[in-house]
Amino acid sequence: MLMRIRDHTHGWIATGIISLLILSFALWGIHSYIMGGSASSVIAKVNGIEISKTQFTTAYERLHRQMQMQSHSELSLSAEKKLRERVLQELIYTQVLKQDSLKQGYRISSRQIDDFLESMPQFQVKGQFSQARFQQAMFLTLYSIIDFLELIKTTLLIDQPRLGTIFTSFSLPNEVEEAVALVNQEREIQYATLSLPNKPMLVSQEEIRAYYQQHAAEYKTPEQVSVEYLELTVADLEKKARPTSQELKNFYNENATSFVLPGKNNPKNAEIQPFEKVEEKVKSAFIRQKAEEQFANAKEKLANLTYENPDSLIPAAKELDLPIKTTGPLIKDKASEGIFANNKVREAAFSHEVLNLKNNSDVIQVDPNTFIVMRVKSYVPAALMNFDMVQKQILVKLQQRKSDKALQQRAADILKELQSTTHSDLVMRQYHLNWVSPGVIGRHSTKIDSAILDAAFSMPRPENKEKASYAIAKIPTGYAVIALKAVKEGVLNNKDEYRVFAEQIQNSQGLLEYELYKDSVMKQAKIVIS
Repeated sequence: MLMRIRDHTHGWIATGIISLLILSFALWGIHSYIMGGSASSVIAKVNGIEISKTQFTTAYERLHRQMQMQSHSELSLSAEKKLRERVLQELIYTQVLKQDSLKQGYRISSRQIDDFLESMPQFQVKGQFSQARFQQAMFLTLYSIIDFLELIKTTLLIDQPRLGTIFTSFSLPNEVEEAVALVNQEREIQYATLSLPNKPMLVSQEEIRAYYQQHAAEYKTPEQVSVEYLELTVADLEKKARPTSQELKNFYNENATSFVLPGKNNPKNAEIQPFEKVEEKVKSAFIRQKAEEQFANAKEKLANLTYENPDSLIPAAKELDLPIKTTGPLIKDKASEGIFANNKVREAAFSHEVLNLKNNSDVIQVDPNTFIVMRVKSYVPAALMNFDMVQKQILVKLQQRKSDKALQQRAADILKELQSTTHSDLVMRQYHLNWVSPGVIGRHSTKIDSAILDAAFSMPRPENKEKASYAIAKIPTGYAVIALKAVKEGVLNNKDEYRVFAEQIQNSQGLLEYELYKDSVMKQAKIVIS
């Protein structure tokens, strides 16, 4: 089984393993993955094994940063809550699955770890394992080689039951035939379109004014604030750093294992590089570390000074040598530029404490390397727009609504008559409509509007050859009346297609079986959340 797994870790299976490994990077800290629940504060226990609050915090911060980098924006408060729940669930899942894999007798050898490491595309250049790229990744993530290899070992250990389940799953001939019949199904249809009239519907002045009064909230200018703020960033602190040569050498001596060169044949045979070759990297790491230390202290000072002086940013600005920055008008529900693209920042600007009480805000984390404190500089309340400014806009909206409602009713009337007769042509002539016959179409046809296609494949089969099924669908230009005349079951086009269907069913069933397995071990596990 292990050899079979190894042979299949180069295609879509490898992608799955790497995805799981990347998630593990996000969920586990540098040492917390191996050290276990070393912290005194425990957030959960899985069959007696502790998950510490430190592990949870590190996991959350790593995944939070990863999601920020992907979306280029800050998460909302509700999204942060869901993320915390997801992180805790993933930590518990990982511990449960690891314990069960070991219980079943699964093991990972050093050779498997080394082979998998060398095959990871993240560390390859032109298809070959690159020592330089591996070293750079270890440096940037601050992982030691031992920690990283242990992470791979745990991930591969957990993944063995999943791959085994998928590889041993199978599909029966009748399951493939049913899937082919459904997916490759074709339908014979006709349709007629009812377009919105070119002539606008009549709308009275009274209707326009009544709508304006009933929907006043839709025609208000949004409330706006301009704020002044202090911004504390790690990057600004790094720019101010001027380390001495002796400080850099001391830092190198204390952290020499972070500046290693992996062995040619075995990544574990790492060699420490001399200071002269890595001086720039040492300097970068030193500056970063010192800036982060200063950042933590400065953040504390910023919080204290702005709290002790709630009506001004000046004391904090002088003490921390930070410029007071200002913004133009901000709207709560509209993203601005820079840090004010962050929903959480804009929400704080409009909070009761800041807007109404005129106090400084709390220290707000924009991202892991940026904190701000703000206060309102000016405020423009929401105001109802003048009727004359919006009446044309309301007129167009009401005309469109009336036209659409009338056309929808017309389509419904036609549908009702078609369903009650076998003489559809008479109904079509009565309403001056003509059938369009695209013929027999498949699920992925591009001959007709997608809304018509979706409706056609959602309709019930015709009762008999003489009586079609009918339905209506909303389309961009109005409505369509659809007649389903016949359904043709799908057939295989070639032998290769049978193999594709069989593999898809097998994989789907394998994944379902694995999910059932996970649910089973989760139900059997004794989980206590603090």
